[in-house]
Amino acid sequence: MSRREKTEQAILEALEAQLIEGGMQSVGVNAIAKRAGVSKELIYRYFDGLPGLMSAWMQGRDYWSSKAGVLRADDTSNLTPAALIRGMLREQETVLARDQAVAAVRRWELIERTEVGDRLRARREREARTFINRLDGLTDAADVPAFVGVLLAGILYLSLRAKTEDVFLGVPLRTEEGWGRIWNAVDLMISALPEDLREESLRTLEEARASNNLEKDE
Repeated sequence: MSRREKTEQAILEALEAQLIEGGMQSVGVNAIAKRAGVSKELIYRYFDGLPGLMSAWMQGRDYWSSKAGVLRADDTSNLTPAALIRGMLREQETVLARDQAVAAVRRWELIERTEVGDRLRARREREARTFINRLDGLTDAADVPAFVGVLLAGILYLSLRAKTEDVFLGVPLRTEEGWGRIWNAVDLMISALPEDLREESLRTLEEARASNNLEKDE
């Protein structure tokens, strides 16, 4: 790596350590610069300040940023929408369970409104739409964006809540048994999706949607 690349890496590692140690409330340009052993001017020069630094760090860590390409890949077209939805939810929970720093940022975003948070949320929304747009309009029998939104909000909340709470409505949040119950409930809800979203491949449904749209335009 070049000298700049090594410095950038040191800054990113300092940010992560700061997040794990003190949460997002402890993160600032001065604290990160001190931890990385660099001047704060370098953070502004290399990352354009804290918002740019957080964006660069989250690029490979946040689910939607790191998985956006996978979600657009052709091989996902062979899966059913129901399977894609469940897989996305499962990976979201996995990311938050294994990555303390990302979980700290997501918890902070729920309670603070800042330029940094707004930038992260805006990018996450753009990436998430690449996924949901493939599923929206495949059927008139279900509002898929709203359906996915409710399930995703539940998984995110329970994942983040596990940091401060052992049990939620009698369901353990820090055990395999508890999460097994949660995923059984998710499966039950997904089974309520229209049959074509559970049985037909995404490719088949997308082709049918394109054909229907073409007929409407003629």
